[in-house]
Amino acid sequence: MSTAGPTWPPSAFWDFSLDFYRRPEIEAACLALQDAHGLDVNLVMLAAWAAHTERRLAPSLAGRLRALGDAYQADVMQPLRQARRALKSHAPESALAPLLADRRRALLGLELDLERLEQLRLEMLLDEAGSVRASPAAELFVANLELLYPDRALPESVLAVLASAVVESGAGAAPGRPPP
Repeated sequence: MSTAGPTWPPSAFWDFSLDFYRRPEIEAACLALQDAHGLDVNLVMLAAWAAHTERRLAPSLAGRLRALGDAYQADVMQPLRQARRALKSHAPESALAPLLADRRRALLGLELDLERLEQLRLEMLLDEAGSVRASPAAELFVANLELLYPDRALPESVLAVLASAVVESGAGAAPGRPPP
């Protein structure tokens, strides 16, 4: 009897996010937006991916994406992230330290899987709703992010890093297909 669960469906958004997040300065920029400004990194990635695939989010779609992301982050991701981070401050006896470290790694793996699940939900919503084609550029990323977070004043320096990386990631990847 196999214990393997269902396999992940293909996701151009997930593939893009993995590549994008590995770029210099992107992790720090995303975590700054998450920790200091309360943004969902998956929505930041979605704004980047939409710009990369030449899509401008419609305001009504941005509201639905934001509602999905906010609820998922509040109900699922933030409690898990808090538990994982809290384990850092619990320094067990040296004999138990490997067990604690192993559990933190397990939580991190679960956190990553749940982030991927959120991305699949966001991607499905984006694909179902469709979007307006637009020329990819740094401005398109910023416009998409501003539609997702119209209530936030975001640091220009962080936005510039992310926007520049979107432009550098190339353009013209067809929606629903992995970027080159």
